[in-house]
Amino acid sequence: MQVVKKIIELTKPYWWRIFAGIILSLMVSGITGAIAWSVKPALDEILVGGKYEYLALLPVGVFLLFSTKGFLSFGQSYLMKSAGMKLVRETRNRLYTHLLNLPVGYFNKESSGVIVSRIMYDVEALNGLVSDVLKTCIVEVPTVIFLLGVALYRKWDLAMMSLILLPLIAYSTRKFGRGVKRKRKEAQKKLSFLTHRIGESVFGARVIKIFNRERIMGEKFRSDNQRYYRELLRVIRLKEFTKLLIDVVTGAAIAIVLWYGSTMVVNGTITAGVFASILVAIYMMFSPVKKLGEAYSTLQEARASIERIDTLLRAEHEQGGRTIIPGFQKSITFEHVSFAFPTNNHPVLTDVNLEIGYGEVVAIVGRSGVGKSTLADLIPKFYVPSSGILTIDGININEIEIRSLREQIGIVSQDIILFNDTVKENIAFGKQDASETEIIQAAKMAYADEFIQEMPEKYHTVIGDRGLKLSGGQRQRIAIARAILKNPPILILDEATSSLDSISEALVQKALDTLMRGRTTIVIAHRLSTIRNADRILIIEKGKIMHIGKHEELIEKNATYRELYAAFLHSS
Repeated sequence: MQVVKKIIELTKPYWWRIFAGIILSLMVSGITGAIAWSVKPALDEILVGGKYEYLALLPVGVFLLFSTKGFLSFGQSYLMKSAGMKLVRETRNRLYTHLLNLPVGYFNKESSGVIVSRIMYDVEALNGLVSDVLKTCIVEVPTVIFLLGVALYRKWDLAMMSLILLPLIAYSTRKFGRGVKRKRKEAQKKLSFLTHRIGESVFGARVIKIFNRERIMGEKFRSDNQRYYRELLRVIRLKEFTKLLIDVVTGAAIAIVLWYGSTMVVNGTITAGVFASILVAIYMMFSPVKKLGEAYSTLQEARASIERIDTLLRAEHEQGGRTIIPGFQKSITFEHVSFAFPTNNHPVLTDVNLEIGYGEVVAIVGRSGVGKSTLADLIPKFYVPSSGILTIDGININEIEIRSLREQIGIVSQDIILFNDTVKENIAFGKQDASETEIIQAAKMAYADEFIQEMPEKYHTVIGDRGLKLSGGQRQRIAIARAILKNPPILILDEATSSLDSISEALVQKALDTLMRGRTTIVIAHRLSTIRNADRILIIEKGKIMHIGKHEELIEKNATYRELYAAFLHSS
């Protein structure tokens, strides 16, 4: 009953299509039963009764009856399957929008492959709920019962002659199946675009959120999804038209068989009515029996898919407050802040107390895994403190509206997220209404304009998946230009110059110096060249702030800092 209730809930918006499809389906079922039952009395009355003047009309009548059945089947299948496809389209849109609003922590515990599978393949299984399960259960069960009764009542062995129809059906299926195959390939290409869009959103969750682009990305996805829907609808049209032609061919073939059988009846070899009735009943019974088996398998697949989809939908959205902050003006304050990931009881940060003033440059250093990046990730609320209070300008971060909070923050990290779009679109990601002049100016400030001008289409060059057509230093400078264009008052640099050669690092460092000017900056680095001039340097050990000071002071007094600095000099 839970499955039935879920099916009703999911298909409720499309019940007018489903209802119309059911009406047509019942008409098809009625014609199917009528064909099987009425053939014998019609033939017996005409042939046995001696009314030979109507004999020539019999094949024509059968042909028209099967053609009518084919048109009705085409209509009901198209309605039911288009309703199923609408269900798939809207469920995908709903899941993708839901995905964009999940917290970053969700993507740490759930693999991107699982997420993509649920949105693409599990949702696709919902199509069968409408197009196969509902239609089959409503129509095919009574059809099978009636046809089976007719077959048992007649002499069933004579129906074996209907096997001569199989070559005709096979020919029609093969002929039009080639067209279906071509259209299916086109639909799969459109589906690959959707998969790519989802993959980008999973990998680029941080960038999408910090630039508040959930709505724009949702609109792009809906546009791609609509194109896939239209292509797939063409596949359905061709498949259903193929079924229509098969029904017409079948009707014509049966008309020929009946004509030949009626000749045998005239000659006294067999009874035409019995022969025709058995032939029609047995032939018509095979198809619904097969569909019922397929419907049961589809229901089981859909049931598992529904459970996995519900698991994703039950994941809670990011929780934000209602307070809109006009801009960052005073300080960022950590008061006894601790943090542990939900799947790990061991705290990453413990009792952090820190105040970062407006315009101050604070550097955070320490060995790998001590919580440097996690501390910074709390500021844009990628994660929520397990205990303690984090405030911005004296307002608890949990009370600030998320979009308003992230408008104040820019991030440049080691793991640069760029999208398979033009250079221009990547730079303008954080400011949709930016003019081309502003984009170019931001690129110049990031020392990126020179290499952009050397590209084949300059700012309109597509940079490939995750910017793989660019070098590491070029990707970093594009990301810096993006942050410059957004112009946030708070800047987080998370190992922004790591893994770069000395030449690239020098250019990126110049761009960072430009970006940091006049901003409150939190710098995280293994390579200490980026933090010598910081106002304060924090040394984190085992999730705690152990030492605070300037570069010269820490070199003189702190062994941990001297060790880190010596390692930097050695790597250089």
